[in-house]
Amino acid sequence: MSKIAPSILNADNMNLGSDIQEAIDTGIKRFHIDIMDGHFVPNLSYGPELVKDFKEAFPNIEAEIHLMSNNLDVTIPAFVKAGADLVEFHYEATDQVEKWLNYLKDHNVKAGLVINPETPVEKIKPYLDLVDQILVMTVKPGFGGQSFRPDSDERISQVKELITASGKNIKIEVDGGIDDHTAEIAKNAGADIFVAGSFIFKKGPIAQQILKLENILV
Repeated sequence: MSKIAPSILNADNMNLGSDIQEAIDTGIKRFHIDIMDGHFVPNLSYGPELVKDFKEAFPNIEAEIHLMSNNLDVTIPAFVKAGADLVEFHYEATDQVEKWLNYLKDHNVKAGLVINPETPVEKIKPYLDLVDQILVMTVKPGFGGQSFRPDSDERISQVKELITASGKNIKIEVDGGIDDHTAEIAKNAGADIFVAGSFIFKKGPIAQQILKLENILV
């Protein structure tokens, strides 16, 4: 199974379905869908209807929802109802992390927790029994096309150490500035899943760009 989760935020909105299909044709099994509310981060993106349409069009492909919102009472139930396979929300967005991880478990949706670059890695430790995935942001969240932060490999390694010590099977995902150079850095630090947007959808033919990443991540 591909370790790559293309971020559709950077795809061509006028040809979104065909861009997604082109990636699927290379073997992609999950897509990263950035949900930005204009409040927790200063950008805006998609709503639940897009996720519903995605699952209707591609029922066997995983819809991974990266929720950049601090209005979780509204947004988490809405995207669960829309058909999300995995929902990951920010540690920084709520003081009820455990409540929302349990909510996702209770609704048979995989649960992910996201940490921003400035958040100490040890903050995730109390929640390792409840998560399927930790997303380590390697840029400041909110906009595509940023550069991979140079301290990210150390943070990924620290998350890996916490997970190993817990004995849990938790995937580490990285998001931000991922290309054929930084993916190797993140992989060597312990990352399992690689979100790539601009590199896949803006730098050349989609299949060619995915293949470049695949060759590094084997």
